[in-house]
Amino acid sequence: MRKKEKTLTRSFRISESVFKGLEQDASNRRISVNTLVNQLFVRHVDFDRFFDQVGAIRLSRPTLSRILNACPDDAISEVARLSGKDTPKAIIHSKYGVFSLTTVLDYIRIMIVNGGYAEYNEVESQGKRTITLIHNMGQKWSILMRHYFETLFELVGHQSKITSSENSVTIEI
Repeated sequence: MRKKEKTLTRSFRISESVFKGLEQDASNRRISVNTLVNQLFVRHVDFDRFFDQVGAIRLSRPTLSRILNACPDDAISEVARLSGKDTPKAIIHSKYGVFSLTTVLDYIRIMIVNGGYAEYNEVESQGKRTITLIHNMGQKWSILMRHYFETLFELVGHQSKITSSENSVTIEI
């Protein structure tokens, strides 16, 4: 999560219809338009601009679930491993300039939170960090995430314990 940062006052010109859409969305979420716009800017700065560079696309959860359910587990594992080797490394280098355990962990948090892939929970206790990713996408999504993250940690040279269940992935560091 972002630390409390100094804020700046800036003005922007936007179309009336866009502003009305922002007002409606803010009202539905019970937040101010200012808060909503800041959230949109943060998402762009932390996530969208880097994922756009690698050609990321958006799919609905039901569509992704159907695709995964049509694939055997070993194919999902292999795709996850291959995907974990190149795309995240490019994004991490582009965003942070260095590939390290710290940047990998931040990448995972930003990807999960901003990508809507799962609910992100992190607890630190007795010198051990546990990240739990909770989702409703089923076992095959857990398989994909587990192998993707295992590959990332292997690339950075860190041994982490990663376990998964039907609707969660747990990473112990």
